[in-house]
Amino acid sequence: MNLKRRRLVPALVIPLVLIAAPLAGQDRAFSIDDAINLSSVGGPVLSPDGSRLLYIRTELDWGGNDRNRSIWMMNADGSDDRRYTSGDSDSGPQWSPDGRWVSFLRNTGSGDDRTRQVFLLRTDGGEARQLTKHPTSVGRYGWSDDGSRIFYVANDSIAPEVRKARKDGADGVFVDEGPNGQTRGEWNGIWSVALDFDALDRRRHTPEKIRVGSMAVSPDGGWLGYVFRSENHRNDEFRSEIAIVGTGEGAEPRVMTSNEAPESNLAWSPNGEWLTFVAPDLENWELDQGNLYAMDPQSGDIRKLYGDQNPDMNSYSWAPDGESVLLVALDRTDTQIYRLDVGSGDVDQISRSSGVFRGFSIARDHSAMAMVLSNPTSPGDLYTTPVSGLSPSRVTDINPWMAERSLVEPEVVRWTSSDGLEIEGLLYRPAGADEATAMILEIHGGPAGVFSRGFDAEAQLMTSRGYAVLQPNVRGSSGYGDDLLRGNMNDIGGGDFDDLMTGVDAMIDQGVAHADSLGVKGWSYGGILGGWTITRTNRFKAASLGAMVADWRSEFGTGFNFDVNRWYLGGDPWSERDQWLERSAYTHLDQVSTPTILFHGDNDTTDTVEQSMNFFQGLRYLGVDTRFVRFPREGHGIAEPRHRRTLLVEDARWFEIHLRGNPDWVHPDRPEDTDEKKAAVS
Repeated sequence: MNLKRRRLVPALVIPLVLIAAPLAGQDRAFSIDDAINLSSVGGPVLSPDGSRLLYIRTELDWGGNDRNRSIWMMNADGSDDRRYTSGDSDSGPQWSPDGRWVSFLRNTGSGDDRTRQVFLLRTDGGEARQLTKHPTSVGRYGWSDDGSRIFYVANDSIAPEVRKARKDGADGVFVDEGPNGQTRGEWNGIWSVALDFDALDRRRHTPEKIRVGSMAVSPDGGWLGYVFRSENHRNDEFRSEIAIVGTGEGAEPRVMTSNEAPESNLAWSPNGEWLTFVAPDLENWELDQGNLYAMDPQSGDIRKLYGDQNPDMNSYSWAPDGESVLLVALDRTDTQIYRLDVGSGDVDQISRSSGVFRGFSIARDHSAMAMVLSNPTSPGDLYTTPVSGLSPSRVTDINPWMAERSLVEPEVVRWTSSDGLEIEGLLYRPAGADEATAMILEIHGGPAGVFSRGFDAEAQLMTSRGYAVLQPNVRGSSGYGDDLLRGNMNDIGGGDFDDLMTGVDAMIDQGVAHADSLGVKGWSYGGILGGWTITRTNRFKAASLGAMVADWRSEFGTGFNFDVNRWYLGGDPWSERDQWLERSAYTHLDQVSTPTILFHGDNDTTDTVEQSMNFFQGLRYLGVDTRFVRFPREGHGIAEPRHRRTLLVEDARWFEIHLRGNPDWVHPDRPEDTDEKKAAVS
């Protein structure tokens, strides 16, 4: 298939326009505390008939240094919006197939006996009742189509004597043995329980000593498809395979694939004739945006339904008649909806959006869909629309105060890189800017990440302080097709670096940026390429790097590096010694003169914290102005609200000092902090 073959159907292509907060009359700049205060909605789940909507509302608990999550329910038109359950950590709401029940996950017990279980609540209200009483916490779960059983994933039980021994200190981790990776792991499996609160007919469907990923129950309830691994080695996700097992007692599973490609996102066609899944390839873990495949569960024959197009598919849903599939895919910087004809392979684009979807849900009868939509001036609200003839309506206003904030609409910009390749990116300019200003080059994560037209709080913060922000989608980015995605294979820090610098030059030539007032920032791959950048040029006056890797060789055994040695560098630190040494920013640290601030989570297992520590210590040793902020308990991202505020404040301070020459810049205290201090003094 080629995207050029897709047919546009005028009767179905109704513009999908996001409702942005009005810009007129806004006179208050978007602030760091605004970014911290933002509430969000997510996880929408439409009732089977499309008339009601469950969703998760997340709100700041500054005093508890957390974000509380609660389940809400409304009518699909936005009326009767109300909190549905009482717990602050309830999650995973689902409708029973007949719409009579709502299931969700809730924590029970305390201490070592604390677990997460499935609860049921009548849709017309009442008291929630605990359905599962599994010895360990329930993870993913789903209903059988007839509503008689719930299937769920849970860890295997640990023998009491083993648990006691671990508590007493015999808790050594045998790395890459049994269920362990580089940290302790557990085997798990798929179970089901009948919808009978008294009998608790619990049944195991998978063998022992495996780790389960995606799962799907056939429409007739007779078959279970699942993705599994028989080990838990770090970097070995490609060892996952698909198996099918009958749901009756004593059924033996059939392993349906045997390859080195990771499979995911299982779903059955409505008639049960096909089991669909997503994989980059049928043989190997290729650098690929992902393809949709259909497997005959009897013969094991597989055919490709979708792939090789530029839009990057991120979710899909079968139509009830089984003749088409709705796809949600990122097309360059915007998300669009497509309809795939299963028989012909034709792909029709049925939306014309300017923004990004997430949390996509379609009613069981495909009468309606719900999603969270955001754009650069709207952080994200729930929208519902009929599937036939898209006409989305916003049904929440989760941050009404945002209507009073001044926000910037970015423009899509393009330039030609050093080898003639066209590169696209987003440019944020301060409101009313008509002359060159200080500019920050921001580099996305990935490498297969992408800057899209969703809400970007950090870009808005930077423009609110008068900086222009350039966000290049360099070679290696998703949403532009496999050719661009593979553009930095075995060349990380090569063509992608040229894409950055030619973009900066283009902005200077166009009068957007001052050549002598440039900053660079990035997180993960953005921190990696940003660190590399300041070893290649001294054009930047300040750098802010998060969760970086500086030395590829020392990261080989500690971080996630499948993509590095398979795709972006190739080989290993011994067979490709020169490449791994040359493309490490640490090798060239003596070339850095850019003042640099570093951020990293102490528990980051993707890019380990020692990478930033070494970069920091090296810069200190060489006399370069540098700071390093480590965040306890945090992983690859920074989640705790107080940590997040520290990061944003120190990031802002660094650029104010080194781009604006303002060493005395101080961010105002958070109002709650001031009140708490006054109360303590009094």
